[in-house]
Amino acid sequence: MAYTIVKSDGTVLTTIADGTINTTSTTLGLPGRNFAGYGQSLDTNFVHQLENFADTTPPANPLRGQLWYNTNANTLYVCPADGTTDTGAWLALAQSGSAGTTTFGAVTVTGNLQANNITATNAIVGDTITVRLATVTSIATISSANVTTANIATLNTAVVTSGSAVTPGTITGTFTVTGGASGNSLVVANGNVFTSGIKTDNYYYANGTPFNPAGTYGNANVAVFLPTYTGTLQPSSVTTSAIAGGGTISGTWTLSVGARLNATYADLAERFEADDEYDAGTVVELGGSAEITSVKFDLSEDIFGVVSNSAAYLMNSGAGTDKTHPAVAVSGRVPVKVIGIVKKGDRLVSAGKGKARAAQQGEATAFNTIGRSLVNKTDSGVGTVEAIVIIR
Repeated sequence: MAYTIVKSDGTVLTTIADGTINTTSTTLGLPGRNFAGYGQSLDTNFVHQLENFADTTPPANPLRGQLWYNTNANTLYVCPADGTTDTGAWLALAQSGSAGTTTFGAVTVTGNLQANNITATNAIVGDTITVRLATVTSIATISSANVTTANIATLNTAVVTSGSAVTPGTITGTFTVTGGASGNSLVVANGNVFTSGIKTDNYYYANGTPFNPAGTYGNANVAVFLPTYTGTLQPSSVTTSAIAGGGTISGTWTLSVGARLNATYADLAERFEADDEYDAGTVVELGGSAEITSVKFDLSEDIFGVVSNSAAYLMNSGAGTDKTHPAVAVSGRVPVKVIGIVKKGDRLVSAGKGKARAAQQGEATAFNTIGRSLVNKTDSGVGTVEAIVIIR
């Protein structure tokens, strides 16, 4: 009868057939009923467990909670999830130095720290201590360190800092500034140069009265006082004559009555994966080793669109680049590669090899027409014409 192996949480790990040994479900070999090497397998398992799978790399097929002794770092680790083989993902427990001293890595204290619970031979200097739900009941001196997330009734310190200008902190509550013999003072300075300020949600006079500055402001009278802001602005309304620089518009937007978006260019295009790199004006069809390829045959009814490099509206824009996913114009005005003489108004059909030509009498149908030329081309060679493309 096959063995069914169940994990501590009640889930079935594997089923082992009679006369076999399972070496893929865990790091250990799990012998089934009547397996010939039963004794050797058990002894090997015991040895590996005694040494906590000591090696330079994590054991294969580990289970959550399994221990591993990293012989490179002389450190004991715990597997965080079944099948974790990435060394960096294992959780370090302890490290033993050459002198036999055991030191722990990250330690989280979730209760109260009381007197005589922690004894330190040396002071903690130049390190960061994060204490959660801690109560400090006596005077503590912390030198060259950071205290994070602590409620302190009285704090006597020379400096309170968030670490750097790029990691700002927050002061919450009502505070009173108590100065020395010269009176109360709150100084905002950048070194010895008073170029910094205090950021608030409103404008205030020095006496605390709020005010709202009125008037017209532009680059001429405010730009010199403002740094370049690269964060996220969330105004309720924006009225401007131009938005430059490019970027991403997120959310759902609606044009109001009478409003419209004007485009510089004149075709509607979408990105499709191509089997080769195609430049603007190439006539393409569905097929090839990817989604699209250059049109192959004369009068082809498989035409799909024309490659564009100046779409007024580009759909599926994040699919790739112009090299891998060129924009294919399926409607609108776009340059088209043609061969031969073309007159304004001629219907364009496939000429094969990624090009179009003017349709002769009786050749154009609803299935092979690419569009209509907007200009004349008077030579018989290869060139480009501006055309209205309508793909059905």
